Amino acid sequence: MKLNRSTLITVGFTLLLGVAAGAMFFGGNSGTELDTEHAYELNADGLWTCSMHPQVRQSEPGACPFCGMDLIPVSNDEGGDPAVMKMSNAAIQLANIQTAIVGSGSVDDVLRLSGKIKVDERRVKVQTTHFAGRVDALYKSFEGDLIKKGEKIASIYSPELVAAQEELIEAKKLEDTNPILLAAARRKLHHWKLTMEQINEIETSQAPMRNFDLLADFDGIISKKLINTGNHLPEGGGLMEITDLSKVWAVFEVYEKDLGKIRLGDRLKLENKATSKSQEGTVSFISPAVDQQTRIVEVRADLNNSSGSLKPGMFISTSIFSSSEAGIIIPKSAVLWTGKRSIVYVKSSNERSFELREVVLGEAVNNQYVIESGLKEGEEVVVNGAFTLDAEAQLRGKISMMNPTGGASSTGHNHGEQSMNSGNEASPENSFYVVELPDSKDYKNQVDPKFQEQLMNLSMKYIALKDLMVEGNGSSIRKEGIKVKTTLDQVDMSLVKGEAHLHWMSLLKPMTESLETITTSGDRDIQRLQFINLSKALINAVQSFGTSFDSPLYVQFCPMANNNQGATWISKEENIVNPYFSDVMLTCGNVESIIEGN
Repeated sequence: MKLNRSTLITVGFTLLLGVAAGAMFFGGNSGTELDTEHAYELNADGLWTCSMHPQVRQSEPGACPFCGMDLIPVSNDEGGDPAVMKMSNAAIQLANIQTAIVGSGSVDDVLRLSGKIKVDERRVKVQTTHFAGRVDALYKSFEGDLIKKGEKIASIYSPELVAAQEELIEAKKLEDTNPILLAAARRKLHHWKLTMEQINEIETSQAPMRNFDLLADFDGIISKKLINTGNHLPEGGGLMEITDLSKVWAVFEVYEKDLGKIRLGDRLKLENKATSKSQEGTVSFISPAVDQQTRIVEVRADLNNSSGSLKPGMFISTSIFSSSEAGIIIPKSAVLWTGKRSIVYVKSSNERSFELREVVLGEAVNNQYVIESGLKEGEEVVVNGAFTLDAEAQLRGKISMMNPTGGASSTGHNHGEQSMNSGNEASPENSFYVVELPDSKDYKNQVDPKFQEQLMNLSMKYIALKDLMVEGNGSSIRKEGIKVKTTLDQVDMSLVKGEAHLHWMSLLKPMTESLETITTSGDRDIQRLQFINLSKALINAVQSFGTSFDSPLYVQFCPMANNNQGATWISKEENIVNPYFSDVMLTCGNVESIIEGN
């Protein structure tokens, strides 16, 4: 059959009509359902983002290229009040935004102190000879030997004592005619600490003792031996120190900012890990001076140790509880702090709207802040997810923590783009804030051992960075920080699922941002500030997920770091080597907790 041009045109037109009709009947319903399902979530641009990585912008739904989480629609609210954020219900749910009603009341504070058992210096005595002579034998000769009062401790030969005994014997013979002479001879021997029984024995035997047994004057243990057999001693010469351990001291090091919580006479409940027992002690001494290097004050408590279970050098701990009226209080997790500004997000009357609010912080107590101004009782604040809200606000050009006037702003955690704190020109005062993190949780049995091994490798690189923070060379710190960042990038987040994944993502962001600044700045002071957030997040990660370390890690704390706000770090060694104040206070700090190895 021969087809002409007119026939071909007619056939083609017919086919097009068929395709259009098919699309109408077979494909139309599907598109309509999709639009109906998502229309309420999509903004005018139809953009999708990640709740954990708000810098992600895609024109269609899918998975986050960084963490694999499902993308959520970007909210329609790009205008309106620059201090108010509107979020979709899906975005609020996936960002795990939680709120709490602001209330007033009292603040319970707990001061936890660690110390050591020490000898009560008032109970250290020196055993002397009372008369000159030669030490022919020691019956108690080892440090730690137990001594009882009246017990023989040494044999001493003394020519003077022999002569005095001979005088006594002769005076005894003249007792009837010259009793005064006998009394004088007895007094002389009694002055040299001879007992009446010993004196009577000499009088009865009528023979002087060539070697005299020295008796202990005190109960206790030999804490220090001062002589050896064969030594010649003058009258009053010391043989040994004898320490009475029936009462001991518990000695604590208290930072000056906490002194107001301790008073003389306070009763303390003390915990002893070695004995797993607790007992009470009384604060008997508070040093009148503050150590100029460590800013520490020594506090002592008297303890009864009649059982002998408390040994000098043992570790001991106590907790001091106090309560005070504080007014309005909120959890620390609600506050975003830059060093100059403190903000919270307050839930508006619109259930999906959150208003940025500047607040003035008062005292920080445990996991709470006292609010001096900026909030009213009964208002509802975001206590979880505030950082995610603020990151989204930065992306939309709204007023945010780091952008008080609004407008276009770069955001941290951008995997290669400009960091919020990048550049050598940033200053500690206006670029640093302490991140608020979710509490650590026990996910150790929910993660792949490979993830724990990767976390161990990250911790090792971190500890190497910490050691360079101590040395304080900005260039070396930057180079080592690059190694830490590379190791962090190699951690496979797909090995953690569900809630554990979300928890890791909340820690990954501040670690990445801190390392971004550490590796782009050569300023040691800026690097040390960023090390605070890096340490805080890594400690949380190690506590939550565990590592493959077979030895313990020590979480150490310096209360003077970060303008007296305090800061932590991880060390493999128990001894304090401060990475924040190595120049002036190298040993300032204490062991806050111990993370046991697997």
